[in-house]
Amino acid sequence: MNKLYKLIAIFVIALLLAACGGQAPTEAPKPTDAPKPTDAPKPTDAPKPTDVPVPTVAAQEPLPEGVANVLTLYLRKGVKWSDGSGDLTAKDVVGTYNILWARQDATWTYLKDVKAKDDYTVEFYISAPSPRVLRLILRAYQPSPYSVYGKWMDQAADMRTKDVDRKGEEVTKWKQDLEDFKPEDVVVYGPFKLDPKSVTEAQLQLTKNTGGFNADKIALEKVIVYYGETASSVPLVLSNEIDYSTHGYTPADVAAFKAMPNIKMIGGPTGTGPGLWFNQAVYPLDKKEVRQAFAYVIDREENGTVALGDAGKALKYMAGFTDVAVEAWMSKEAIAKLNPYNKDLKKAEELLTKAGCTKGTDGIWVDDKGNKMEYELSVPADFADWLGSAENAAQQLTTFGIKATVRGYQSSERATVQKEGKYQILVDLALYYNPPHPQTSFNYYLNTPRNAPEATDNLKGFNWSWKQKLADGAEVYVPDLLKGAADGFDPEKQKPYIDKLALLVNEELPVLALFERYATDPMAEGPRVTGWLPLDNKIYKNAQADNYITIQFLNGLLKPVEGADKSFRTAYPYPQPPNYSLNLWPTNSLPQNVGSPAYHLMYPPFAFFMWADGVYEPMLAEKFELR
Repeated sequence: MNKLYKLIAIFVIALLLAACGGQAPTEAPKPTDAPKPTDAPKPTDAPKPTDVPVPTVAAQEPLPEGVANVLTLYLRKGVKWSDGSGDLTAKDVVGTYNILWARQDATWTYLKDVKAKDDYTVEFYISAPSPRVLRLILRAYQPSPYSVYGKWMDQAADMRTKDVDRKGEEVTKWKQDLEDFKPEDVVVYGPFKLDPKSVTEAQLQLTKNTGGFNADKIALEKVIVYYGETASSVPLVLSNEIDYSTHGYTPADVAAFKAMPNIKMIGGPTGTGPGLWFNQAVYPLDKKEVRQAFAYVIDREENGTVALGDAGKALKYMAGFTDVAVEAWMSKEAIAKLNPYNKDLKKAEELLTKAGCTKGTDGIWVDDKGNKMEYELSVPADFADWLGSAENAAQQLTTFGIKATVRGYQSSERATVQKEGKYQILVDLALYYNPPHPQTSFNYYLNTPRNAPEATDNLKGFNWSWKQKLADGAEVYVPDLLKGAADGFDPEKQKPYIDKLALLVNEELPVLALFERYATDPMAEGPRVTGWLPLDNKIYKNAQADNYITIQFLNGLLKPVEGADKSFRTAYPYPQPPNYSLNLWPTNSLPQNVGSPAYHLMYPPFAFFMWADGVYEPMLAEKFELR
């Protein structure tokens, strides 16, 4: 490991140790894989790589001599594609990145070029060094087969060589042609392959791909994915029909699971959690005093407990990202300035009065224009934990005198709701730590498309201005802070920007975080599967995104119970027939949206990040180097 990579490992370890009193956390947003360009990540799964928000950055200058800017990836040899086309090679990887280039994917914000050095070696030329680019390359993106997508890969390579306008007609037609492609089968390089004939509204199956990655080490023969969100998966767990699930279960569900002798619960900080997004177009929510009053009214510990029991932890710092990382990423001076917003109804009344509001004779607060302070909290109704959080927050606000009601909508509409800003207060992610870096959270909710105050098409999200003043009066431009917070591989240069973002969010509260979600993953020792590592193993200190069960599965540790049917069973709300595609690239891609561990059993990543050790552990890649 070279000096630079050791530095990266050291600062991540420091993050974990500082935050956890010497021990690393056991994380997981409900993440595990990654979302599509138009999809927002769910609290119950991991985002697909193409949903990584694209930061606003200036044109990149050439890097000085001696600065690490090439990541060399060495692929494992002998990993076979399921269609018999041969080994997975650098041609598949480079072709995939050419498609990503044409699709204006976030990873090309950080790249200058991607080249095949030989059949099993790929070089990534990095224009914007950042921990995020390591995450995107090593963990977030998996290669597509040239045997299936070679036409589009070659066309994209030609357009990249010619530097074609990616917003122009040629690329638009190319993209539509790619997304309209409807293959009849799924081609994979992992040990399991989706069987298209098995897909029903109730379940689907993955069958063994004998030439796939580590297939010879894996004794289980099939994976069954039952359709369902949290509520519909509960009876499956209780009837021992599920071996593992990543859903966000309620306290009552967890208590019922713990009563089962063969169920073990995996729990640890996820780096994610819901909060209130205030639409700045709704008066007087555009006043920070009003938003701060909300923070003093809501008992966040109660809110988290109602939503998730012990798995909903109130935030200590209110820094805009997970508490786990605050002490490692922020200066002591900045941390001391953070307002914890402990419940204080008197303080809330003082702030509302300062904003010109008064309390009516009916007990309802009235703003300075004479309008009752009555608001609607919009929340994905099929996210049980968020719905519980919204209902509790509404109850607390109403009791105080700010009448709040809850409007549920389907999570499939999330991306549209976020972008269009057609809400008064939205319940959505206020913490998002995947990739594992503070800037990820800030960039998620402060940047486009979720907050786009300078958009010219009226799709402004919650429309919080990017031109702000810090407490000391210094004027800042939020996109500049977001860029600086993830620029380069040196965390010490990023920390001042993170301090400013944290203090700004803490003071202005454009988004009010409520609690952090801890994992509630049931793991069944029998009746079908055995061989799980004990819960005190350091692998469970991983984020759910670097899924501890997927790693055990891919490494061949999980075994079928003697006499069982050699199946592994889980649940996920995959796209329903007939409204899905077997194509890997459209937003309704079925193979890309089957959840964890199913997705990575078909497409293992190049590496998983091991949180206890602070390093990326190669998986599909044999090794990698930074120079």
